[in-house]
Amino acid sequence: MNLTKHEKYVIKCLLKNGKVTDKDIATELGITSQAVGKIRKKLERNGVIEGYTVSIDYDEMDINAFAIILAKLTPEGWRYKGGIGVQEKIAANPNIVAIYRVQEGQITHIIHCAFRNLKELDKYMHVLQSQYSDYLEIIKTYAFSNSSIIKESFAGLIGKLLDEDEQERMPEPILFGKMVGDD
Repeated sequence: MNLTKHEKYVIKCLLKNGKVTDKDIATELGITSQAVGKIRKKLERNGVIEGYTVSIDYDEMDINAFAIILAKLTPEGWRYKGGIGVQEKIAANPNIVAIYRVQEGQITHIIHCAFRNLKELDKYMHVLQSQYSDYLEIIKTYAFSNSSIIKESFAGLIGKLLDEDEQERMPEPILFGKMVGDD
């Protein structure tokens, strides 16, 4: 990833506030808003920026129940379009936030879903277990409320990567007793 200093700065500004104007970024960088617009268009054209999203307040949208489901495709599930068919059927549900295929022996997929309440989550789990039991085995489910979400963003990681030079870095754990932001 060979980005210029200005390209990195534009990305950081957009991570902080997706609605920031080219004029505001230009003022901070000391360049014209047209130059910022060209940088933004280049980042979009090259696929660095794929789109713009909004941050939603789950309480305001009445989304109160989440679940992380650890699941394993059965042999029948693998035979159904090589496992892709089961993934596509599950992903088609709008309550599914993300599905991850993992390289673990006991599970093959992690499913992240969200619902208005536990009743909806319970109903979905019942449907999943009854209609997909030939294709998917539920190993473990972790249900939690929206107030349990502590962090949900890649912005910090992206900002860190933009600040580092092009060399590969290994993540460093935070030592016990030392918190982020402590000097």
